Amino acid sequence: MEKKGQLSIFLILALIIIIVFSLLYSIKAMPKSQQQKTEVVKSSISDAITSNIQNCLTNTANQAILILGLQGGYIEKPNKFLTINNSFLSFGYYKNSIILNSLEGIKSEINNYIEKNLPLCVKENNLIFEEGSVISKTTINQDNIKIEVNYPIRIKQGDRVEALKEDYNTELKTRLGYIYDFILSVVTKHLKDPRNIDIVNLLKSDLSIDIVGYKENTLIYVITDKKSKINNKNFNFVFANYFGT
Repeated sequence: MEKKGQLSIFLILALIIIIVFSLLYSIKAMPKSQQQKTEVVKSSISDAITSNIQNCLTNTANQAILILGLQGGYIEKPNKFLTINNSFLSFGYYKNSIILNSLEGIKSEINNYIEKNLPLCVKENNLIFEEGSVISKTTINQDNIKIEVNYPIRIKQGDRVEALKEDYNTELKTRLGYIYDFILSVVTKHLKDPRNIDIVNLLKSDLSIDIVGYKENTLIYVITDKKSKINNKNFNFVFANYFGT
């Protein structure tokens, strides 16, 4: 009986060893692509990174709107602009023509800035990842700006590749659509009567308007909206009108 009991134990141990080695073999034989299967990360590390990307998106969008407002609707230099010190200011009206950037053009400026600068903001935090291209979509409403971004990122942890969420969005409480419509009405009035400043039209809005003479035949408009904030400061949209021939 004792020998039979020992034999049973040896058989069980042998079976266990066979099973263990079979499992080890199956793991080693598993295709590399399966071992590195991409999956959505739900760890604290991924949460920290996605939070960082979201913060970077909001900060980058704020920078884009701030620069665009101070330069008259452009981030990159347009064909015609006024040079002031080391910066530029674009025109809304120029020699009997309206050359104010269109809303579609403004959206493009914002999208291009975000697509270029969002990865730079994220990389400042020494993150290690593989990234795809940033695709930004901007919607300008009367009372806000909505930005949606697709930004694919994968993190490598050992042999495993983990994919973060790809879609992010932010909303800025900036009345850019409302401000743009007002500015368009101002330059349209100049088109009809270049030398006339329509005070009645200026007083219709709840915006603060300052008009400064700059050199000959040039006026600079500074539009301040106390209801629109960028980094807790009033939003400004500045542009120039040139009445020369």
